[in-house]
Amino acid sequence: MLLATVTPLASILGSGLLIIVPVLERTLGGLSVLGAVAVCAVAWVVGTAIRHCIRVVEPLENSGDLDRTTARLGRLGDAVIVVAYVISVALYLRIMAEYVTGFVGSGGTGVEKVIACSAVALIIGIGVTRGFAGLDLLDRVSLGAVLILTMVLGATLLVHDGGQLLGDGLSLPPVPDLGIGQIMLVLGGIVITVQGFETVRYLGDEYDAQTRIRASRLAQGTATVLYIAFVVVATPVMGLGTSAGPDETLLDITDRVAPFLALPLVLSAVLSQFSAAIADTAAADGNFRSLSSWMTGARPYLLSGTAAILLAATVPTFTIVAVASRAFAAYYAIQALIALRTSRGAGPRIGYGVLMALMIAITLLAETAG
Repeated sequence: MLLATVTPLASILGSGLLIIVPVLERTLGGLSVLGAVAVCAVAWVVGTAIRHCIRVVEPLENSGDLDRTTARLGRLGDAVIVVAYVISVALYLRIMAEYVTGFVGSGGTGVEKVIACSAVALIIGIGVTRGFAGLDLLDRVSLGAVLILTMVLGATLLVHDGGQLLGDGLSLPPVPDLGIGQIMLVLGGIVITVQGFETVRYLGDEYDAQTRIRASRLAQGTATVLYIAFVVVATPVMGLGTSAGPDETLLDITDRVAPFLALPLVLSAVLSQFSAAIADTAAADGNFRSLSSWMTGARPYLLSGTAAILLAATVPTFTIVAVASRAFAAYYAIQALIALRTSRGAGPRIGYGVLMALMIAITLLAETAG
């Protein structure tokens, strides 16, 4: 089960660990942890719908007993998630490139695009020549390094916070003057930060249903603890309300608190984004193969890689964030509807109906921060 957890956990951490703190800082300030809890809670509910589909819907599909309408919804969802994965791969590698150029202090958008496109080409090359086994091995190495570097950074912030607490006391940033409606729209717009748990849905050729369900739970639980803990220790050192001003990236925080961690943070950024891109590439490959019998051999990798390179080379990063968040929300809405149609009892049906409505709202109305 631990090996099956690598892909979803890598995708989740790569999706949001680098951007969730600056986004919540600008949205909730000193109450950022509430935003982290809310986003993770919604993600867990969506994960419940995904796991229902693995447990209930997949056997019906395999036996041919799934009704035609639900089957068509499933095909629609598969098509939507392929688009979302391709967009997310381009996004992760653009973020990775931004951290690299930001650290060295040179380059610009053109260099970022070259780095991102080269990384996509590398991942696709490994997928074509080594398949899932090659990607999974690379993913495990990257994820292990990311977890170590994240713990080091988190521990450093914790020690800093402890020193402040024992000294003059902790000073939390102010809460921005935003309406509840705007806050909800921004939180909805960062669905991408918790995306990744659904990758197990498309790893059926490698792992059985129970293994994938447990892996999804473990990945979400681990990511939830890391996200909330990281936001807690980062909140007291946010620049909002100080002369430093609100932080654009985590590099701003490390430059103030622990400059010696700038390089480890950039390494973590590179590895986490690369790892997440690998995870979503593997999931997109499995999804492509389930959509069409024509999608065999290297074709899924080449198709998704070409599309990701075009996006990374032509579309601004914040635009990719907006489109990716909406695409994943649309997919989650479809999965909630499928879960509603295949559930028994009023309670689950009402719950999945509310979830579907929320995801539709995010698809239509979500705002991006930045």
